[in-house]
Amino acid sequence: MTGKKKSAASKVEVSSDQLKNELTEIKDRVSALETIATISNRTVVEAYVRAELKSDKAVPILIECEEPRTRDYLMKKFSFNSGPALDYHLNPLKQADLLQQHFDDDGTLTLEWSNLFRRLPNTVLKSILKQK
Repeated sequence: MTGKKKSAASKVEVSSDQLKNELTEIKDRVSALETIATISNRTVVEAYVRAELKSDKAVPILIECEEPRTRDYLMKKFSFNSGPALDYHLNPLKQADLLQQHFDDDGTLTLEWSNLFRRLPNTVLKSILKQK
């Protein structure tokens, strides 16, 4: 007999909905772990965040990005004349994991607080953002 047996693995079918659901579940679990880490290391995370706010626009940009904002919105809000001028202030915040990018369903790129930053206690956030 020269025919090859098909393995059980080759018969498995996976739908994209199943993969999306599993990915969502994994993200939720990772998110919960990040929350625990942020809360248990609050003073370390707070010191880290404060050390990363180096540019004069860092805090105002973070204040604006509590809600998702587009690059165009931020350029107009802060009167930046070019994308590189905005990137000068955004890139350090993204690299420090204080801001994260998302693509909306319509493909629009938005920027908002990262989970690391968002999960700090409100009193700490207000202090960092110099709000009363």
